[in-house]
Amino acid sequence: MNTHFQFILEAGVNHDGDLDRAFELVESAARTGADFIKFQTYTSEKLAASLSPSYWDLNEESTTSQRELFSKYDRFTANDYFKLASACEKFGIGFMTTCFDSDWVDVLDPVIPQYKIASADITNFQLLRHVASKGKPMLISTGASSFEEIHAAVSLVRATSNVKLSLLHCVLNYPTPPENASLNRISRLIEQFPGVTIGYSDHTKPADSVQALQIALDLGATVFEKHYTWNEEGTGNDHYHSFNESKARDVIEQLNKSHLLKNFSEDVYLEQQELARKFARRGIYASRNLSVGHIISSDDIIPLRPPVGDDGFDGNQIDSVIGSKLIVNVVNGEPILRRSLSQ
Repeated sequence: MNTHFQFILEAGVNHDGDLDRAFELVESAARTGADFIKFQTYTSEKLAASLSPSYWDLNEESTTSQRELFSKYDRFTANDYFKLASACEKFGIGFMTTCFDSDWVDVLDPVIPQYKIASADITNFQLLRHVASKGKPMLISTGASSFEEIHAAVSLVRATSNVKLSLLHCVLNYPTPPENASLNRISRLIEQFPGVTIGYSDHTKPADSVQALQIALDLGATVFEKHYTWNEEGTGNDHYHSFNESKARDVIEQLNKSHLLKNFSEDVYLEQQELARKFARRGIYASRNLSVGHIISSDDIIPLRPPVGDDGFDGNQIDSVIGSKLIVNVVNGEPILRRSLSQ
């Protein structure tokens, strides 16, 4: 479990309707270090009308009807999802599934710790209101949405329940070409929604995803979602823009390291450099032999390492030394001490 950010592997329906394959995806996802594996749960007739044209790359997924595509993967029962949730608990990874209608929300709520709303449902106020009423954290993808639509969705959720809310930048191109990734929108989401966690749901091809996720982290995203598969070479559905186990593990490890490199705490920052502060900075020393009664000028002192502690003067206290009168003799190379000066 990551302590710095949240990483969700979106298995979706990359199990291809095979429950055993779904269990294999759970077990492999747990080995990557991801926080959650997420599926998609829908009934095709409640999701798309009979006439529902495709909006994906037909070279990668040739099905031209949304309902026809979705009907291939809506075979799992509620008990199947409960078993998948138990498998997640067994292997040490969080279970999630995106429910595309209120009936599935009610059925699976006992095993869903946080809800994900797909980009296409950001204007589905019936579903947003119903999910918000459950009082659990909500993650809303914002692909294909105007800022006006995002604000409206956030206002609706806030009017329903004070749930923890995350907004994920997303682009509804499958796959997303690098030139369309629009990652600077993360910065705008952070500006426009203070107090809301901002993340990134990536649909670029794996070859571009590593850089895209790294840029998203650099821009301030703290929740990440990437499609996950057992076979990046698989045909159709979301396989072609998904990570396999090896790629997911490498990227999550890289993001963890990147976050550690960026992490900053003033107390830790100074504590880790205490020896340098103590011995590498300058104190104020005599540049020649000085006699009692002498009024110190800039020619009488030299900044040398190290400072001498409370009784000495740091290099930034030089103006407190110049013009002071010595009450003892000071030998060349000795530090100028506070007790050596008249008050």
